[in-house]
Amino acid sequence: MVLPEEGGRVGRRPIPQPLHREGAFFILSLIANPQPLTPNMPYLSLNGFTTVQQLLLLGGFLLFVASFILHFQGKTRWAIGLLTLGGLCFFIFAAIVDPFLHSWDERFHAVVAKNCMDDPFAPKLYKEWVVEQYNPALWSHGYIWLHKQPLFLWQIALCFKLFGVSTFTLRLPSVLMATVMIPMVYRIGSILIDRRLGYYAAVSVAFSWFLIDLVSGNGTVDHNNVCFVFYVTASLWAWLEYVHSGRKWGWMVLTALFSGCAVMTKWLTGLLVYLVWGCYLLSEYRFKLKDWKIGHFVVAVAITAALFLPWQIYTAKTFPDLYAWERGLQSLHFTTDLEGHGETADFYLRTLPFLYIGDSKYWSGVSSANAAWNAKRIFHLCLILGGLFLLIWRMKKWSHRIVLITTVLFVYVFFSLAATKMPAYPFCIAAIGYLSLAMILYECQGLAERFLHQSWVRGVVLGTVSAIFALYQMNFAWLRNNHTDARDIRQVFIHNTQEMKSLNAMVPEKTWIFNVRGTEDWQVQCTSIEAMFFTDALCYPFPPTEEDLRRAKELGYHVAVLTSNEVPEYVLDSPEVQLIDMELWADY
Repeated sequence: MVLPEEGGRVGRRPIPQPLHREGAFFILSLIANPQPLTPNMPYLSLNGFTTVQQLLLLGGFLLFVASFILHFQGKTRWAIGLLTLGGLCFFIFAAIVDPFLHSWDERFHAVVAKNCMDDPFAPKLYKEWVVEQYNPALWSHGYIWLHKQPLFLWQIALCFKLFGVSTFTLRLPSVLMATVMIPMVYRIGSILIDRRLGYYAAVSVAFSWFLIDLVSGNGTVDHNNVCFVFYVTASLWAWLEYVHSGRKWGWMVLTALFSGCAVMTKWLTGLLVYLVWGCYLLSEYRFKLKDWKIGHFVVAVAITAALFLPWQIYTAKTFPDLYAWERGLQSLHFTTDLEGHGETADFYLRTLPFLYIGDSKYWSGVSSANAAWNAKRIFHLCLILGGLFLLIWRMKKWSHRIVLITTVLFVYVFFSLAATKMPAYPFCIAAIGYLSLAMILYECQGLAERFLHQSWVRGVVLGTVSAIFALYQMNFAWLRNNHTDARDIRQVFIHNTQEMKSLNAMVPEKTWIFNVRGTEDWQVQCTSIEAMFFTDALCYPFPPTEEDLRRAKELGYHVAVLTSNEVPEYVLDSPEVQLIDMELWADY
């Protein structure tokens, strides 16, 4: 089958007007505010979310308020504990806000992880390869799926095994990892400067709109990026503990293990901690090699390699052609604009404000190389870069400053030189972004202590400033406009999900379902991929050929065909084919 070219016409069924529940809460005022759901609603309106989602958002914010009070009283551990629970509320909200699979890349990850439940060492997009209508090397339609390293898929498959297959369990590992990042980043800030900075950095993690969006599955490369940023952050945290503890072996081993997990999530950028380690040794000890404890470094590299090399060797021997294809494709990211992701050299400078503060025009701001700067985005960039400058200036040791500067420059220069660019690539060093934002509140607290002498006044002012900053960072208007019925295509996703869930009850266990696609052809027809998450059948977007029908009979498969799109006469005339009157809407 020849796939439609990119840019082809997209068809969509007219979407019925959704009914919106009136009565919105405001996070700050907690006052009911009945109004219709519109793009120009007040920033903090919760209209459009379900009651449970509203309670999670309000609960998360109230836990943050209680956390700040404890922080102000010097009860740091309790403060971080409550803040972590607040962040958990936000990330659970993200996991349940959309009861469907998102187009890119969540539905592919979901299906491969589901198939990993049966055979984790042969990740498959199609659990059986029985219809020879696609190139099996295509990551969007192939059979064995080596397009990404498998650790995040194994984590999802484990959750499926333990708690059942659903959109929530798909996102559960991301919920847990994003939540654990809160105390992790707190500890990083505490080591680099002090507990105050650590606390504010943890607040930035909890209210990170981009992290929330990734957990929901709607962000760029979704759960893969959450897993990657978690393990890179974990390796940096463990390494800082290693240095802070006087370079104890236990922390060295943990650093190596986390780095290996990062590589097993998103390849060699997961070795970033070794760049940090090497820069630290050079800046702290110069060329006094006896102080380097080089044995620690060598053993750590060996542990990391022992974690990720077996999978590379196994897949290279078991699936040699596909492995070579994927490794070649990966190297092309640096030299070739793949899948329309080519951008100008300043792309990551332009997208830096979106990753950490964002605005309601996120997609229009990062999908075009010619997206214009405006006053708001320049202000956001100045906040982050200003915070980064303050962070470097406030650091206790020159070696830490050199390491920080080198890490930021390496990541941004490396990804800027690559031909294929996506917004989340530099997000692996998100901890530095959160620490930079935290420096704004850190300096505000310093100014308050200098000029506000009454403790209660200082607490009220700092609490108000922190709450406003956190809620602004949450980019709440964008979250509402893209995770409620304010986004018109949401009704398409919900309709298709309900229809696909009903397919399982209509067909026997061993079935091929054909014609699983929207009302018109478009691009790569990934609707059929999504259907395999909600059913146990093998699903294809095209009608069956006569050879398909013959082969199905030989292999003992039942054949079902959706009739909402054109069906050949030989299918209509076959008494062995089950015809299903079901219409799916084009979802792109």
